[in-house]
Amino acid sequence: MARRILKWSIAAGFLISLFVALQAPARAAERRAPAPRVEFAETSFDFGTIYQGEDVSHKFVFRNTGNAPLKIEKVRSTCGCAAALPAKQELAPGEESAIEVTFRAGLMRGRITKHILVDTNDPIELRVDLTVTVEVKVEIELVPHGIYIGKLAIGDALTRSIDLYSPEVPSFTILEVAADHPGVHVSAPVAIGGQQNRYRLHVEFGPVEEAGRVNAKIVLRTDLPHCKELVVRVYGKVVERGRLGEPID
Repeated sequence: MARRILKWSIAAGFLISLFVALQAPARAAERRAPAPRVEFAETSFDFGTIYQGEDVSHKFVFRNTGNAPLKIEKVRSTCGCAAALPAKQELAPGEESAIEVTFRAGLMRGRITKHILVDTNDPIELRVDLTVTVEVKVEIELVPHGIYIGKLAIGDALTRSIDLYSPEVPSFTILEVAADHPGVHVSAPVAIGGQQNRYRLHVEFGPVEEAGRVNAKIVLRTDLPHCKELVVRVYGKVVERGRLGEPID
């Protein structure tokens, strides 16, 4: 019985070895088959520190290290980033190109990581995940960023205030205040508590003698190096007094 089991074991081992030997040429042929290969010089980049409202860009360089044409089929980015397709979307073996990524800080703040997804015809790496990281600092705190007047009757007026504060510098100057709507009147900035990095402005809207939507802006220009211009939106609607109770369409 033991001899029979031994014979079966030897026979099974021989069959397995034969199967592996027969598969080896096919696998070698697969490896030799023409195929593109995408290879990025780097897949992550740290912009370091920037300020709100600033834009920064970086180019991710890549090469086709395969032996067949490489196609960049799609490039997608998460909110806050814009990624441009490379100048050439099909690269011959050995060719090099780059994908430029622009990060727009806007009103973001703190440590932020964004992803850019690159779809290719590389059979091994169909999708490459590029990441950019940035620390967004706030040079000026602005409260509020917008003034909603709701529905205001013709002939009426309302007053709001805007506060500015810089956590970065001990003092700054507001060089200019301008509004693009005749119904928006802004007072001169006043230092709060005598501090030269904290200001308040009073905004009066109205009276306006004509009904219509309001979509105005107040532009504040400063002497700060990174936040030279701030915009406060003023929006809502002026209506006839008898229509105050109606919803805003």
